[in-house]
Amino acid sequence: MQFQQGQFLGNYQKRRESFGVSIAEMTPTVPEHDVETHTHDDAHFLLLMDGLYLSSARGMPDICNETAIIMNPPGTRHRDCFRGTHGRFLTVSMSGEDWRAATKDFPVGDYALRMDATALLSAYRIWRELHQWDDASALVIEAESHTLFSEARLANKQVECPAPQWLARTRELLRDTSLETPRFSELAKTADLHPVYFARAFRHRYGCSHGEYLRRCRLERATGLLRDKRLSLATIAMQCGFVDQSHFNHSFHQTYRVSPGEFRLMAKQEAMVHCIQDAKRAVC
Repeated sequence: MQFQQGQFLGNYQKRRESFGVSIAEMTPTVPEHDVETHTHDDAHFLLLMDGLYLSSARGMPDICNETAIIMNPPGTRHRDCFRGTHGRFLTVSMSGEDWRAATKDFPVGDYALRMDATALLSAYRIWRELHQWDDASALVIEAESHTLFSEARLANKQVECPAPQWLARTRELLRDTSLETPRFSELAKTADLHPVYFARAFRHRYGCSHGEYLRRCRLERATGLLRDKRLSLATIAMQCGFVDQSHFNHSFHQTYRVSPGEFRLMAKQEAMVHCIQDAKRAVC
């Protein structure tokens, strides 16, 4: 199977075109056992927002049940799919020709890979624009798309030039940290490095400080928890390691430009649309 630009295994919930970039929020329609190996003519970033996702992209687990963003360059051949037909994802796609023109001055790799937490910031801003489209949205989409290219370049560099074991171990420790914030001196001691060199090496590799990276990872986790309406904002703040709900609200809004409540409301509204559509199909 060969998919043309903007063609995916799913139903379109919302879709926009902007300067050659196609943005769409979708729900899966094809069960796992019916998905065949296929090739995408276009290039696209896929933001996994809900559901269990199976992907062969580098850096992805066998089954992913958390928010993630994947880069798929032109010609990607895979059998990526959802387990079942429950799920939600965002695609940011463009033609292979436009992709090559945008990346001609720097390599981003020719294989699918999972991008880091920092790329989620741009993906969610694109998702927000899709839901709150106005005259300025096209410019936002163009700028955020270039940011995704930049993050893709960094992700490719990290794959091609693996980080030293101590640096990768530190990053994973920060990703796994939820309630307790490790002291910087303890992290440096674990890596057996002088704190000054340790701080410089981490920022050079990942483009941010240890604290900034930890906050981004916690916010990434929060976006998943916000879809569970049984959890209060105060509970989510606690589970993600924020001092209190006020601190969580401020950090979330500063990063995603929407409040946690607004983010939850958008997800709730989309879920209501899904329920109505399912009901209509059942009647038919």
